[in-house]
Amino acid sequence: MFRPSIKRKIVGIAIGLIVLMVVASVLSMAMAGTVRHLLDELTAKYVPAYGDLARANIRSLERSLALRQMIIAKMEVPPDETTYADRPRIFNDKGPEVEQEAEAARKLINSIIEDVSTPSDNAALARLDDRIDTAITDYRHHLNVESAQLLEQLKTQNFPAVKLTLARVDGLRMNSIKR
Repeated sequence: MFRPSIKRKIVGIAIGLIVLMVVASVLSMAMAGTVRHLLDELTAKYVPAYGDLARANIRSLERSLALRQMIIAKMEVPPDETTYADRPRIFNDKGPEVEQEAEAARKLINSIIEDVSTPSDNAALARLDDRIDTAITDYRHHLNVESAQLLEQLKTQNFPAVKLTLARVDGLRMNSIKR
């Protein structure tokens, strides 16, 4: 019979442990590479997309503020025509800025969807992309129509109609945010 010596048993166990440590370190390196890739996607796509959406919301708020400042300027007695004359430029400039920021976010979201090297919830991302598209196209179009009507009512100083239209504008803006 062949009886291994204690020395051979110890060497066998040591070699077995070394093999297990090599396998564990290779798996650890592979997982670290995967985590690095996921973190790269997070910092290169998800965070900038969130920043673009936040900036789009801020530009929308700035646009809303300019509209309210125009209303306040017209409702003062006597009307503050210098403030009223300055605010339409700000109001008009912020509209395209909102759309640019939202479009930048949509591009990043679509690049995340197209990237097959990382696991992501493509259905949820597609729904988010659709919500952004709806907010920019549908709601923004209705918002622009209502805002133009409101500006016309301001010019004619029809303040009861301004209040009603402003309520509709606020409702549209809130609906675009909630979606």
